[in-house]
Amino acid sequence: MTDYADLELDPRLLFGLVEADSAFQPAPPPPASVDAEAFKAAMRVLAGGVVMVTARRGERLFGLTISACCSISAAPPRVLISLANSASSLPAVLQSGRFGLSILRAGQRSLAELGAVPRGPKEVDAFTELHAGGHGHPLAIAGALAHLDCAVDRVFEVADHTLIVGRVEAAVADAELESPGPLLYFNRTFHHLGKPVE
Repeated sequence: MTDYADLELDPRLLFGLVEADSAFQPAPPPPASVDAEAFKAAMRVLAGGVVMVTARRGERLFGLTISACCSISAAPPRVLISLANSASSLPAVLQSGRFGLSILRAGQRSLAELGAVPRGPKEVDAFTELHAGGHGHPLAIAGALAHLDCAVDRVFEVADHTLIVGRVEAAVADAELESPGPLLYFNRTFHHLGKPVE
């Protein structure tokens, strides 16, 4: 009888695993943290159109200026907006299940600035026009380049923001696109569209 004290095991074996197996390998180190200020600086130079998200709570219409908005599908029409979890209009969007998107003109800078004031609800009833849309909600900002009436289709929470996919139920675009053109946001400043690149 032996106590196996002098038994030599193949060093590549450990509980049935060989060193090439992923379970035997040490976990990779976590990626280096991205500097928050460097990230913000990079995102500031990504120019974007400016839209106002509108949502009704009770008898009041609230607006919020954002640039994090994009089309994600044309058939069927879907848009995506990103709102901070602390955004004043987020509860109205989620509770009503509806929102409007008005694409602002360069001449609507003061309205965009109102909608961008941090904290607190921004009432925008005085800036709207009746737009029947799919459900008769007056969600459109008067004079905007275009307006979409949307129903909340899906909601995703990502970090400190809520991503909302909107099902577009009505779309209206102004034929007068050139005077003035869209309001743009670049490097913390509002801009207007320049000449086409030749």
